[in-house]
Amino acid sequence: MDGLTDGQGKVAFVLGGGGERGGNQVGMIRALLEAGIVPDIVVGTSIGSVQGAILAKNPTVSVIAELTELWMEFISMRVMKPSLRAFLSNVRHVRAGLTSEDAAHRMLLNHFAPHTRIEDLKLPFVCPASSIERAAAHYFDQGQLIPALLASCCVPGLFPPVEIDGEHYLDGGLIDSLPVGLAVSLGASTVYALRIRQTGEQLEVPRMPWQLAHVAFEVSRRAAVEAEIARRRPGVTVHVLPSGEDELVKAGRGPIASGRAELETVRRRIALGYDAASAFLEGLQRTRQDATG
Repeated sequence: MDGLTDGQGKVAFVLGGGGERGGNQVGMIRALLEAGIVPDIVVGTSIGSVQGAILAKNPTVSVIAELTELWMEFISMRVMKPSLRAFLSNVRHVRAGLTSEDAAHRMLLNHFAPHTRIEDLKLPFVCPASSIERAAAHYFDQGQLIPALLASCCVPGLFPPVEIDGEHYLDGGLIDSLPVGLAVSLGASTVYALRIRQTGEQLEVPRMPWQLAHVAFEVSRRAAVEAEIARRRPGVTVHVLPSGEDELVKAGRGPIASGRAELETVRRRIALGYDAASAFLEGLQRTRQDATG
């Protein structure tokens, strides 16, 4: 790892949530792996849980091809697009959601066997989800993988809550969008935080009821992430990698974007994430070399 880790403790990759901006995270992972930085622990929330689980299955540079394919599927399968048929089915069955998790489930089956367990992955992996009944985070570190990922990615209002063993879950980002503390509790002394949604773009006052949930979630999420990053942890070094998303913050949004345009946006996100993270790691390496003289 050529001086890019601190001490003899474990290295953790913490993959934050961010929906469509997750493509930037693929480039960030590539930059880390190409720099020889390999995690001992992987923790991921929401879209970061899916990418983190794939990384934990194959923690080598070859995983980038699979992560890129994941995003091609994400777009072609319209994973986060509202569906009238699914919405009407949800209404009929009294489920809260504009679409179903069926497309997400099919996408995950392209990458994991149906009954894969978290313990089957090559690296220790944990993903949080938000329990409705307990109003608390639940950290999935064992058991069936695909249900845990669906729970961690269950965007409120878009997907109905995911039921696991009689308990109902929403997106892990509601409570722990960038679980650095969790990685530290698992023994990490060096944490690489792959944060997305880094931009400080000003939120707009919601004008429609359906806009209010997004704004309320984003206000809460931003405050929690900033507090998580700023928390002092003696003996632990946290590197927050840049995502490069500032150059593309408005791209890829909206239900009327063509599939071709969305694919091009994902490719650009991956490239921007790679360039930004590579430059950061090169600067970190130079700083270490200067310090050691």
